[in-house]
Amino acid sequence: MNSSARVIITSAPPNPNGDLHLGHLSGPFLGADVLRRYLHQVGQDVTYVGYSDGHSCYVPRRATELGRGAYETAHVFGRRMEETLGLAGMQHDYFTHPLRESLHTEIVQRFFLELWDKGAFDVAKFPVYWCAECERYLYEAEMRGRCQFCAEPSDGFYCEQCGRPQESSGLTEPQCTRCLQAPQLRTIERIFFPLERYREPLREYYADRPMRPALRAYLDEMFSRPLPVTPISRIADYGIPVPLDGWRGNILDTWYSGIFGYVAATLAHSRALGRGDEGLDAWRDPATRVFEFIGFDCSFSHAILWAALFLAHGGLVLPEQVVTNEFYRLEGDKFSTSRGHAIWGNEFLRRVPADQLRFYLCLSGPEREQTNFFGKDFQETSRHLLVDGLQGWATEVVGLVARDFAGVLSSTPPRADGPLARMLDMLPARLSAALEPEEFSPHAAAATLQAVIECAVAQRAQLTERRAQGGDRYAAELVLQVQALARIAAGAAPLMPGFAEVVWNTLGLEFADPFHKVLPWPAGIGQLVPAGQEIRPVLPELFRPVTG
Repeated sequence: MNSSARVIITSAPPNPNGDLHLGHLSGPFLGADVLRRYLHQVGQDVTYVGYSDGHSCYVPRRATELGRGAYETAHVFGRRMEETLGLAGMQHDYFTHPLRESLHTEIVQRFFLELWDKGAFDVAKFPVYWCAECERYLYEAEMRGRCQFCAEPSDGFYCEQCGRPQESSGLTEPQCTRCLQAPQLRTIERIFFPLERYREPLREYYADRPMRPALRAYLDEMFSRPLPVTPISRIADYGIPVPLDGWRGNILDTWYSGIFGYVAATLAHSRALGRGDEGLDAWRDPATRVFEFIGFDCSFSHAILWAALFLAHGGLVLPEQVVTNEFYRLEGDKFSTSRGHAIWGNEFLRRVPADQLRFYLCLSGPEREQTNFFGKDFQETSRHLLVDGLQGWATEVVGLVARDFAGVLSSTPPRADGPLARMLDMLPARLSAALEPEEFSPHAAAATLQAVIECAVAQRAQLTERRAQGGDRYAAELVLQVQALARIAAGAAPLMPGFAEVVWNTLGLEFADPFHKVLPWPAGIGQLVPAGQEIRPVLPELFRPVTG
């Protein structure tokens, strides 16, 4: 990877209509954070941005259900989601709350007008459902029916099951979500984006881009036929107004405007750092590398619509890679807010260490297929691999240096043979192969770390045996295991940042970036802990057994 290139990482904006559950955390938020941390370690200039989709029509729907105002609902749940991300160690460098940050609206409207002036949009009449009982036009969250393509239950725009876009008027068995009555079709004028113009340029652009198999199959299928005409305006009183004369009472669809939310967040971040419009300039710089993390059901907006809008604009950097994930299920069934079938991140992370959850989500997450969170498996993995295994071994290694060498690492060279030494030699390259963007897989990285941890834990018996013998052989074995602890911590930092920081401080080592607590990447560094290094006598508790 070009070390001089600016990198922007984004995660799909969540609707602030509830807290984040483990299904949410297992997808774009975890993946984006792991990549951001890895790239920081290898010396990249990375900015990770996101925002709360406060203008989404899901917000007023939830507000009505709660008997609250839409702004209050977006504010409370937006703060709660950001708090949950903080507890999980998945904070963005900048996370916008659009309803209280005017820059978001300013940027969305600015780029709409630039595209309008370029002739990128047209106007036509479209059929739209009208609810006579509620006296409102129905879009997306305001109606429910069945997908016209796969017949699965769906709201009025995106089908979560097949990922295909559909206008609300295309739903079968439609119902208003407020009064549950069947709506009637009316015809209204809307601004639309002629997406089909960009099908061949998009096909060509994505031809050699790395991506996961589900997205590749989806794009191949979508590009095999004409792309749908895509309306971007709605008659509604909640959202960002269309900034044109004669369009009063119309707002811009958040599925259209979402990509410009990323631009606004990057600009807000650079201004917050006192760097002016550097964030906007990055999106205009052809050398900038952009990586977008999404759930597979958002493939149309992120991979097709948003990329086409950037092509139409001509002055913004397209994503180098769109990284998708599948659904993460809970004990075999889909996470469901309405049915209460969920484990809420805010609650769970107050009793379980973040790294404990992060590592398990990396091991079990739905990168290429739907997977499951199983409570018993999480408990067993936590106990066997992290609590009794990694923590037990690391505590013993640190304690032996304190008891037998007065807290100072011996100058005896580390043992150079045996399975642990061989695995440590291979660890950096294997982790890099798993975490570089082209083959990005937190699962592969976690599986690699699991194998090294299990190997290190298995060496405890040999360490006890060598201790009984004493002398240089014992010192060499202990030095090897101290070096193993340091290398595991450095390699695990993108997945378990809290664990890595605690180990680094215990070993008295310097950070590559002390201000941001970034550890050096272990490749090519040699022995991470120098001879004569003073090591603290006690390793703080890092993991805890989980019950219930």
